[in-house]
Amino acid sequence: MVFSIDKLEAELQALLHEDGAGLPFLTFQSLTDLQRRVSPEPLPTLRPRPTIADYDHDLALDPHPELDAFGHLRDTVLIGIRVGTISVDDLYYRVRPAVIALTVLLDPRVGGTGPELVRRIRHDAGCEPRPWAEAVVAVDSWSGSLHSLLRQRQEPTDPADRRLIPAVLSGLGDHLWRGSNILLALAPAETLAHIAADAAPTPVTGRVVSEPEAVRCARALLRIVSHVPLSQPVVDHALRPQASARVRLQLAANPLAPDVTLRSLLAFADREPGIAAAICMNEWASPALRLVAYRRLRVPQVRQRVRAALAPEVAVALDIEEMAAATAQEAHVVYALIRNLEPDLSPEARLFLYAHLARISGPEAVWNLELARTGSLEAVHPAVRASMESGALTPLLEAAVAAPYGGLRDQAVGDVGEVGALRREELLNWPFPFPDVADPVATPDG
Repeated sequence: MVFSIDKLEAELQALLHEDGAGLPFLTFQSLTDLQRRVSPEPLPTLRPRPTIADYDHDLALDPHPELDAFGHLRDTVLIGIRVGTISVDDLYYRVRPAVIALTVLLDPRVGGTGPELVRRIRHDAGCEPRPWAEAVVAVDSWSGSLHSLLRQRQEPTDPADRRLIPAVLSGLGDHLWRGSNILLALAPAETLAHIAADAAPTPVTGRVVSEPEAVRCARALLRIVSHVPLSQPVVDHALRPQASARVRLQLAANPLAPDVTLRSLLAFADREPGIAAAICMNEWASPALRLVAYRRLRVPQVRQRVRAALAPEVAVALDIEEMAAATAQEAHVVYALIRNLEPDLSPEARLFLYAHLARISGPEAVWNLELARTGSLEAVHPAVRASMESGALTPLLEAAVAAPYGGLRDQAVGDVGEVGALRREELLNWPFPFPDVADPVATPDG
């Protein structure tokens, strides 16, 4: 954030008129806060063996808003756990805000700390869904420890914490996961139903819910479906006809929602057209699914906007479909299109097009394309080299059959790498990198 005199003067004027009568009103604390924003403290370098005292020291700093205080504190905890200088007790009773301690469960490098922390959480929260629901709704704004969250008792804090903790929690905006989702993945399956009932109370529940509490639960519900880790109760709730259309819309736009979930949401697309548009615009959904959603769109203006967003990803597959129908008279067009599409072709798509071009014009055109692509005879594909040695197109046809091109499925770039791994359907049942700790009432050690 660039320092601006105009912005500083505007803030100062706002502080000068804080009282209702319009009279000048400027407290020492207001001046101190303003000075901190002008001259913020830098974040310290990560220590090789941080302790919980180091964590408390860094938490008390007031860094620039653009510095990732949340990420720094989380890294401090993770390093301390790995080297043994921060214990499970520290994590459960001392680390605050609670959401930082919860994110440890998503890291595969913390050894037995993850399962032990799950045992303690489940022991304190118990088996009844109501305490879990209250903790899930509160966690992403809770300034105290995990222990205080599950007991629903805020710990005494000094006045500075009212300023510092929100600044740390604002760093959550840079991450897709939320503490509410992490807790929900550990909670009894009925927990989300309690939150949904409080968000839209009905005579069926017999529970009187105040309007502020209903709004708070409704916001938590929307936050959960639009962040990760997703869990099966979240998906099941969204697919119920009684669920809010806005819940389904947020889930359809979630970049880590599995394709099978998005496909199920399309069942509501006729009554809720925003779902099809959201899936089309979801960059990590497979292009095949996005194209299916596109065909469900009915509003011309929406179709036009979505078509522009889809074009870069489905154009390659559509061009391949057109080339597959080309005849010998159009071989020169196929040759030119393969050359132009080369950077965007998957290996299966390239072999498919090589085989088709060899069929309609002979293998020599394929040899030229592959040599131009690789730059040397040694680097060409084995099937192309075999074709060059034999003068036949049979090796090209065999290679295309052995590694078949799957159409739009082969263009599904969103299903590869780290993001693809996070979109796996099985993570809905257990998103953590260690086996489930099945006993929810186990007595914590120590």
